[in-house]
Amino acid sequence: MSGGPPAGTTPQTETEKLPEMTRYVVGLLRRAPERPAISEEEAERIQEGHLAHLRRLKEAGNLIISGPFEEDTDLRGVLIFPTPSVDQARELEATDPAVAHSRLVVNFYTWYAPAGLRLGPPAPTDIDMDPGTG
Repeated sequence: MSGGPPAGTTPQTETEKLPEMTRYVVGLLRRAPERPAISEEEAERIQEGHLAHLRRLKEAGNLIISGPFEEDTDLRGVLIFPTPSVDQARELEATDPAVAHSRLVVNFYTWYAPAGLRLGPPAPTDIDMDPGTG
């Protein structure tokens, strides 16, 4: 999907004024509906693994941004992957300890947005999710 006029020409329509668009995958993290009862220590261990997983994805260029929602609902956070493939995003997120231990589930969606979407490198706390999510 593309927008914008050919190089060197003036946009004539609203569609031509749009930036070049591409596909990304958005993952919505939700609290798993049937979470097993675990100790607080185990929950903290899983949460630490979850945060380490997100950092590794970001450092490898496989995750643009992630973050929690402030509201205490079943919807816990969002992930934006720089791939147009839901299957690839699903594969990357399958190794997340919070997903693997049935603490969180992820719903994936293809999302169209401006090409080259990038955010500056976050400080380590910018991708930390609330410990209550694990």
